[in-house]
Amino acid sequence: MKKRISVFLISILLCLACAFPVWAGTVSRLDDQAGLLDAEQQESLSSTLDEISERDQVDVVVVTVNSLEGKTAQTYAEDYFIDHGYGQGENGDGILFLLDMGDRNWAIATHGYAIEVFTDAGQSYIMDQVKPYLSDGDYNEAFHKFATECDDFITQADEAEPYDVENLPKEPFEVGINLLIALAVGLVAGLLVTGNMRRKLKTVRKQERAASYVRQGSMNVTRSNDFYLYSTVSKSAKPKNEDSNGGSSTHTSSSGDTFGGSSGKF
Repeated sequence: MKKRISVFLISILLCLACAFPVWAGTVSRLDDQAGLLDAEQQESLSSTLDEISERDQVDVVVVTVNSLEGKTAQTYAEDYFIDHGYGQGENGDGILFLLDMGDRNWAIATHGYAIEVFTDAGQSYIMDQVKPYLSDGDYNEAFHKFATECDDFITQADEAEPYDVENLPKEPFEVGINLLIALAVGLVAGLLVTGNMRRKLKTVRKQERAASYVRQGSMNVTRSNDFYLYSTVSKSAKPKNEDSNGGSSTHTSSSGDTFGGSSGKF
Protein backbone atom coordinates (compact mmCIF):
# COMPACT_ATOMS: atom_id res chain seq x y z
CA MET A 1 0.00 0.00 0.00
CA LYS A 2 2.80 2.44 0.96
CA LYS A 3 4.60 1.56 -2.28
CA ARG A 4 1.51 2.39 -4.32
CA ILE A 5 1.12 5.74 -2.54
CA SER A 6 4.76 6.60 -3.18
CA VAL A 7 4.44 5.77 -6.87
CA PHE A 8 1.24 7.82 -7.02
CA LEU A 9 2.93 10.85 -5.42
CA ILE A 10 5.93 10.60 -7.71
CA SER A 11 3.60 10.50 -10.72
CA ILE A 12 1.81 13.62 -9.53
CA LEU A 13 5.11 15.46 -9.04
CA LEU A 14 6.28 14.49 -12.51
CA CYS A 15 3.02 15.70 -14.03
CA LEU A 16 3.35 19.01 -12.22
CA ALA A 17 6.93 19.37 -13.41
CA CYS A 18 5.84 18.81 -17.00
CA ALA A 19 2.90 21.20 -16.69
CA PHE A 20 5.02 23.89 -15.00
CA PRO A 21 8.56 23.68 -16.42
CA VAL A 22 9.62 26.66 -14.29
CA TRP A 23 9.29 24.47 -11.19
CA ALA A 24 11.49 21.86 -12.80
CA GLY A 25 14.15 24.47 -13.59
CA THR A 26 13.91 23.87 -17.33
CA VAL A 27 12.26 27.12 -18.42
CA SER A 28 13.44 28.19 -21.86
CA ARG A 29 14.42 31.76 -22.63
CA LEU A 30 13.11 31.33 -26.18
CA ASP A 31 9.48 30.53 -26.97
CA ASP A 32 8.90 30.73 -30.72
CA GLN A 33 5.17 30.02 -30.81
CA ALA A 34 4.84 31.80 -34.16
CA GLY A 35 7.36 29.41 -35.75
CA LEU A 36 9.60 32.11 -37.19
CA LEU A 37 12.82 30.15 -36.73
CA ASP A 38 13.87 26.72 -37.93
CA ALA A 39 15.28 24.13 -35.54
CA GLU A 40 18.90 25.12 -36.08
CA GLN A 41 18.15 28.82 -35.58
CA GLN A 42 16.18 28.09 -32.41
CA GLU A 43 19.04 26.09 -30.96
CA SER A 44 21.58 28.80 -31.77
CA LEU A 45 19.44 31.62 -30.36
CA SER A 46 18.58 29.65 -27.22
CA SER A 47 22.27 29.05 -26.56
CA THR A 48 23.02 32.75 -27.06
CA LEU A 49 20.22 33.85 -24.72
CA ASP A 50 21.26 31.33 -22.07
CA GLU A 51 24.94 32.28 -22.25
CA ILE A 52 24.22 36.00 -21.94
CA SER A 53 21.62 35.52 -19.19
CA GLU A 54 23.82 33.30 -17.05
CA ARG A 55 26.93 35.43 -17.52
CA ASP A 56 25.19 38.74 -16.85
CA GLN A 57 22.79 37.35 -14.22
CA VAL A 58 19.87 39.01 -16.02
CA ASP A 59 17.35 36.92 -17.94
CA VAL A 60 17.16 37.89 -21.62
CA VAL A 61 14.03 36.34 -23.13
CA VAL A 62 12.49 36.26 -26.63
CA VAL A 63 8.86 35.25 -27.21
CA THR A 64 6.90 35.16 -30.47
CA VAL A 65 3.13 34.65 -30.73
CA ASN A 66 0.41 34.77 -33.36
CA SER A 67 -2.20 36.36 -31.07
CA LEU A 68 -2.23 38.56 -27.99
CA GLU A 69 -5.49 36.97 -26.80
CA GLY A 70 -7.20 40.32 -26.41
CA LYS A 71 -4.40 41.94 -24.41
CA THR A 72 -2.10 44.77 -25.36
CA ALA A 73 1.41 43.76 -26.36
CA GLN A 74 2.83 45.38 -23.22
CA THR A 75 0.42 43.59 -20.88
CA TYR A 76 0.96 40.26 -22.63
CA ALA A 77 4.75 40.58 -22.30
CA GLU A 78 4.55 41.45 -18.60
CA ASP A 79 2.07 38.68 -17.79
CA TYR A 80 4.20 36.17 -19.70
CA PHE A 81 7.29 37.23 -17.76
CA ILE A 82 5.58 36.68 -14.40
CA ASP A 83 3.59 33.57 -15.34
CA HIS A 84 6.69 31.76 -16.58
CA GLY A 85 8.88 32.70 -13.64
CA TYR A 86 11.54 34.70 -15.45
CA GLY A 87 13.92 37.01 -13.61
CA GLN A 88 17.07 36.26 -11.63
CA GLY A 89 17.89 37.13 -8.03
CA GLU A 90 15.59 38.44 -5.36
CA ASN A 91 14.40 41.29 -7.59
CA GLY A 92 13.64 39.12 -10.61
CA ASP A 93 16.11 40.82 -12.95
CA GLY A 94 15.21 40.30 -16.58
CA ILE A 95 14.09 41.68 -19.94
CA LEU A 96 11.60 40.09 -22.33
CA PHE A 97 11.15 40.89 -26.00
CA LEU A 98 7.74 39.97 -27.42
CA LEU A 99 6.88 39.80 -31.11
CA ASP A 100 3.21 39.48 -32.12
CA MET A 101 2.81 38.40 -35.73
CA GLY A 102 -0.99 38.77 -35.65
CA ASP A 103 -1.00 42.56 -35.71
CA ARG A 104 2.76 43.06 -36.09
CA ASN A 105 3.29 44.38 -32.57
CA TRP A 106 6.44 44.33 -30.48
CA ALA A 107 6.92 44.97 -26.78
CA ILE A 108 9.76 45.08 -24.28
CA ALA A 109 9.16 44.31 -20.60
CA THR A 110 11.89 45.07 -18.06
CA HIS A 111 11.86 43.94 -14.43
CA GLY A 112 14.15 44.40 -11.43
CA TYR A 113 17.67 45.56 -12.26
CA ALA A 114 16.78 45.56 -15.97
CA ILE A 115 14.58 48.63 -15.41
CA GLU A 116 17.72 50.56 -14.49
CA VAL A 117 19.84 49.02 -17.24
CA PHE A 118 17.39 49.59 -20.10
CA THR A 119 16.28 53.22 -19.93
CA ASP A 120 13.55 54.58 -22.18
CA ALA A 121 16.17 56.10 -24.49
CA GLY A 122 18.14 52.86 -24.40
CA GLN A 123 15.14 50.79 -25.45
CA SER A 124 14.45 53.19 -28.30
CA TYR A 125 18.07 52.85 -29.45
CA ILE A 126 17.91 49.04 -29.32
CA MET A 127 14.72 48.94 -31.37
CA ASP A 128 16.26 51.28 -33.95
CA GLN A 129 18.86 48.54 -34.47
CA VAL A 130 16.32 45.69 -34.44
CA LYS A 131 13.33 47.00 -36.44
CA PRO A 132 15.04 47.11 -39.85
CA TYR A 133 15.57 43.33 -39.61
CA LEU A 134 11.97 42.81 -38.51
CA SER A 135 10.68 44.84 -41.46
CA ASP A 136 12.82 42.75 -43.82
CA GLY A 137 11.50 39.52 -42.30
CA ASP A 138 14.96 38.51 -41.05
CA TYR A 139 13.71 37.47 -37.61
CA ASN A 140 16.71 35.35 -36.71
CA GLU A 141 19.07 38.29 -37.20
CA ALA A 142 16.65 40.61 -35.37
CA PHE A 143 16.58 38.38 -32.28
CA HIS A 144 20.35 37.91 -32.26
CA LYS A 145 20.78 41.68 -32.60
CA PHE A 146 18.44 42.20 -29.65
CA ALA A 147 20.41 39.71 -27.56
CA THR A 148 23.81 41.22 -28.30
CA GLU A 149 22.54 44.75 -27.65
CA CYS A 150 21.16 43.57 -24.30
CA ASP A 151 24.55 42.09 -23.44
CA ASP A 152 26.26 45.39 -24.29
CA PHE A 153 23.77 47.41 -22.24
CA ILE A 154 24.09 45.18 -19.17
CA THR A 155 27.90 45.30 -19.36
CA GLN A 156 27.80 49.10 -19.64
CA ALA A 157 25.53 49.40 -16.59
CA ASP A 158 27.71 47.03 -14.55
CA GLU A 159 30.99 48.77 -15.38
CA ALA A 160 30.00 52.45 -15.59
CA GLU A 161 26.51 53.88 -15.87
CA PRO A 162 23.51 52.79 -17.96
CA TYR A 163 23.21 54.03 -21.50
CA ASP A 164 20.79 56.95 -21.54
CA VAL A 165 19.84 60.10 -23.44
CA GLU A 166 23.29 61.71 -23.30
CA ASN A 167 25.54 58.66 -23.53
CA LEU A 168 23.99 56.25 -26.01
CA PRO A 169 26.34 53.97 -27.99
CA LYS A 170 27.96 55.63 -30.96
CA GLU A 171 27.17 53.90 -34.21
CA PRO A 172 30.25 53.11 -36.33
CA PHE A 173 30.54 55.02 -39.59
CA GLU A 174 30.63 52.58 -42.45
CA VAL A 175 31.95 53.75 -45.81
CA GLY A 176 30.39 51.69 -48.56
CA ILE A 177 31.83 51.08 -52.01
CA ASN A 178 28.99 53.11 -53.57
CA LEU A 179 29.93 56.14 -51.49
CA LEU A 180 33.58 55.86 -52.52
CA ILE A 181 32.59 55.62 -56.18
CA ALA A 182 30.32 58.65 -55.86
CA LEU A 183 33.11 60.69 -54.27
CA ALA A 184 35.57 59.70 -57.00
CA VAL A 185 33.12 60.59 -59.78
CA GLY A 186 32.39 63.93 -58.14
CA LEU A 187 36.09 64.73 -57.79
CA VAL A 188 36.83 63.93 -61.44
CA ALA A 189 33.83 65.95 -62.65
CA GLY A 190 34.89 68.90 -60.50
CA LEU A 191 38.42 68.84 -61.87
CA LEU A 192 37.17 68.75 -65.47
CA VAL A 193 34.78 71.67 -64.96
CA THR A 194 37.25 73.89 -63.11
CA GLY A 195 40.03 73.03 -65.57
CA ASN A 196 37.87 74.16 -68.47
CA MET A 197 37.03 77.40 -66.67
CA ARG A 198 40.69 78.12 -65.99
CA ARG A 199 41.58 77.64 -69.65
CA LYS A 200 39.03 80.30 -70.62
CA LEU A 201 40.64 82.82 -68.24
CA LYS A 202 44.15 82.85 -69.76
CA THR A 203 43.70 86.40 -71.13
CA VAL A 204 42.86 87.76 -67.70
CA ARG A 205 45.72 89.29 -65.70
CA LYS A 206 45.79 90.20 -62.04
CA GLN A 207 45.91 93.99 -61.39
CA GLU A 208 47.99 95.64 -58.70
CA ARG A 209 45.45 98.30 -57.72
CA ALA A 210 41.78 97.92 -56.93
CA ALA A 211 40.99 101.03 -58.95
CA SER A 212 42.06 99.16 -62.07
CA TYR A 213 38.87 97.11 -61.86
CA VAL A 214 36.63 100.22 -61.90
CA ARG A 215 35.61 101.77 -65.21
CA GLN A 216 36.74 105.39 -65.26
CA GLY A 217 33.93 107.86 -64.44
CA SER A 218 31.47 105.10 -63.54
CA MET A 219 31.58 105.68 -59.77
CA ASN A 220 31.76 108.87 -57.71
CA VAL A 221 32.06 108.62 -53.92
CA THR A 222 29.91 111.32 -52.30
CA ARG A 223 29.72 109.95 -48.77
CA SER A 224 31.76 107.62 -46.58
CA ASN A 225 31.02 105.89 -43.27
CA ASP A 226 32.91 103.65 -40.90
CA PHE A 227 31.39 100.28 -40.04
CA TYR A 228 32.54 97.66 -37.53
CA LEU A 229 33.18 94.47 -39.43
CA TYR A 230 33.91 92.24 -36.46
CA SER A 231 32.48 91.77 -33.00
CA THR A 232 33.21 89.54 -30.04
CA VAL A 233 30.45 87.17 -28.90
CA SER A 234 30.65 85.33 -25.59
CA LYS A 235 28.78 82.05 -25.25
CA SER A 236 28.06 79.92 -22.21
CA ALA A 237 26.82 76.35 -22.08
CA LYS A 238 23.11 75.91 -21.51
CA PRO A 239 22.46 74.24 -18.14
CA LYS A 240 21.42 70.63 -18.47
CA ASN A 241 17.75 69.99 -18.06
CA GLU A 242 17.25 67.46 -15.32
CA ASP A 243 13.91 66.54 -16.89
CA SER A 244 15.41 65.63 -20.30
CA ASN A 245 13.42 62.40 -20.53
CA GLY A 246 16.31 60.40 -19.13
CA GLY A 247 15.95 57.28 -17.01
CA SER A 248 13.22 54.66 -17.10
CA SER A 249 9.50 55.20 -16.80
CA THR A 250 7.72 52.48 -14.80
CA HIS A 251 4.21 51.29 -14.10
CA THR A 252 2.41 48.60 -12.14
CA SER A 253 1.41 45.55 -14.15
CA SER A 254 -1.82 43.57 -13.82
CA SER A 255 0.01 41.25 -11.42
CA GLY A 256 0.97 44.14 -9.15
CA ASP A 257 4.66 44.06 -10.15
CA THR A 258 6.68 47.09 -11.21
CA PHE A 259 7.74 47.02 -14.84
CA GLY A 260 9.49 49.26 -17.31
CA GLY A 261 9.18 48.80 -21.02
CA SER A 262 7.96 50.05 -24.36
CA SER A 263 5.95 48.84 -27.34
CA GLY A 264 5.14 49.63 -30.94
CA LYS A 265 4.61 48.18 -34.40
CA PHE A 266 6.98 47.01 -37.10
